[in-house]
Amino acid sequence: MRNANACSLGAALLLAACLSSAPPAPPVRWFDPLPAAAVETSARPTVDLRVTAAGHLGREFVVRTAPREVVFDGQHGWIDEPVQLVAAALGARLQQLPGDGGNVMRVAVEAFEVDVQGEPRAVVRLVVQFAGRRRDVEAQEPAAGRSPAALAAAMAGALGRAAGAVAAIARGE
Repeated sequence: MRNANACSLGAALLLAACLSSAPPAPPVRWFDPLPAAAVETSARPTVDLRVTAAGHLGREFVVRTAPREVVFDGQHGWIDEPVQLVAAALGARLQQLPGDGGNVMRVAVEAFEVDVQGEPRAVVRLVVQFAGRRRDVEAQEPAAGRSPAALAAAMAGALGRAAGAVAAIARGE
């Protein structure tokens, strides 16, 4: 029994020494993909905005590597969940009156990803339910390169385009 305990203690100490001698994991880098505030030339439409997102969309970059394959980049993430980022971008373009029940706009975030199958690009895909109609909105923005900063800048462009399209839907365009 003593030998077994001594062996277990020795193995645990050896494992701890191996783990502590490994270099530290690189830190996660966080990126802000919110577009610059848009200058609205018309009155902002008033809606009761409700944004949801697909369950797999979290703070990690979602990278599309093939038509039916995505990977999650644990080293690069957004400063907030995509549902919150989309809601913030839409909130800058829409006047929100939550809970009035009359002018409900439901927005489902289906994609918030970086596509690297060819030239890198950011993709935002939304499904908008408003005034009894369903509208699909997809916005893409090419990236200046494959660096995380270039991909985040492209996401800001795609998110800005998507928010503009949703605001146009709310205006009845």
